Amino acid sequence: MNRAETTQRRGGRGLRPAAPLEIDAGDASYVDEDDRTVSKSILLVSFFQIALTSFFYTVVIPTSRQYAESLDAPDNFQAYMVGAAALGGAFMNPVYRWLLSKSFAGTMHFQLVCMQVGSLLYALAQVADKIELLIVGRLVGGCGSSVYPIYQYIAEEVGKNHRSEVISMISGFGKSFGFALGPIFAACLAYVDFNIGKLEVDKETNPGWTVAILCLLQTILVVWVFPRHGSRLIGKPKAEPDLPQTSAPVTLKERMLHLGCIGFLVANIAVANAFISAWQLAATNVVQLKFQWSIQWSAVLVGGVSFTPAFVSPALGRLTRSKPNIFQDRGIVLWTAALQLCTSALLFDYGASTLAAVAYIVGGLLVFNCFTVLVMFSLSLATKISTVTEVDKTMSVIGLTTILRALGFVLGTYLSMNALAATFAAGSLAMLICTLLLHSRLKPM
Repeated sequence: MNRAETTQRRGGRGLRPAAPLEIDAGDASYVDEDDRTVSKSILLVSFFQIALTSFFYTVVIPTSRQYAESLDAPDNFQAYMVGAAALGGAFMNPVYRWLLSKSFAGTMHFQLVCMQVGSLLYALAQVADKIELLIVGRLVGGCGSSVYPIYQYIAEEVGKNHRSEVISMISGFGKSFGFALGPIFAACLAYVDFNIGKLEVDKETNPGWTVAILCLLQTILVVWVFPRHGSRLIGKPKAEPDLPQTSAPVTLKERMLHLGCIGFLVANIAVANAFISAWQLAATNVVQLKFQWSIQWSAVLVGGVSFTPAFVSPALGRLTRSKPNIFQDRGIVLWTAALQLCTSALLFDYGASTLAAVAYIVGGLLVFNCFTVLVMFSLSLATKISTVTEVDKTMSVIGLTTILRALGFVLGTYLSMNALAATFAAGSLAMLICTLLLHSRLKPM
């Protein structure tokens, strides 16, 4: 029985491998054909899932400070309110692993319910006049806002020849779409203001209601399209004779270097994600307080910058299938780290003049794209240099690193412009040095 037939019997739709796999999906057997891929309908739903998790993160940012102040919250409370979502996602990682071993679609339903309930609690905090509900709502919603389940699905179902392109499309474009749509939606919803009895729908609570409605629509798509079978790697025996183990390092030194390369790529992803969160919150505060922009225009700026990787990441993803080494995953990671280091200089505080504002916006545009590209291609490379038996563990650890998003929001709130720019530069320099040192070993297996 080939894999396509097995998936249809289990309720999945649209899976179409490039070559038939002579395995049974109920076995622990797993073969990593380089040209394997999935249908466009599944990729589209995966894209929407990632976009929705990113939207959940950013739709509250433009109004988080005002919402916290309306409930008499302490200064800088918005950093903890926004960042709580990252803690929820990281803590749920063991639950995700168990759910993924049962059903990919079931895991996505769990995520959507968490985001929906959390968003409703966030919106109702105003009626209850409780700042605790803001934190609880973000924590509960954050339990469903992890991208780990989708990444695990791609790592298992998409071959190495297509993986960089697929990740850059559904994650690079999806994240950018969600990050951009969140602030822009918040700006538009700032004009929606009405009461239903004691329930007030305004710019502070609109993000919660919007996410809850979008989760309902995504649930319909998951039921209709997404495969219901579980992971073929998580919780399965690893000693099967037909698993391709020939690429695994054989000596202790090789093994340590191999694990060091994976660890570096995971750290790359974690730090870049933290920097993304830091910039989003810091830029919102800087343009509102230093450059005196309105909520609407600050949201448009952050949203517009956040959307630009939607074009950059897929374009680079397509180039990874070409021959020049500069366009391979490790080449892109290397040159992106170098560009990121250089452009961090534009984010320092040069005053409140128009020229300083332009420099800050251009710097944010370039640095944000570098952060996003580093996440995408470090992720793709991590799955490619991992052996088959390491893929699920690598993806699980990457899922845990989302906790650093919370640290990013705190850094973006508490650090001054100069301190944050210096932090970006230091992190970028460390990434560049490590990439240079490990460059020869960052090759797909």
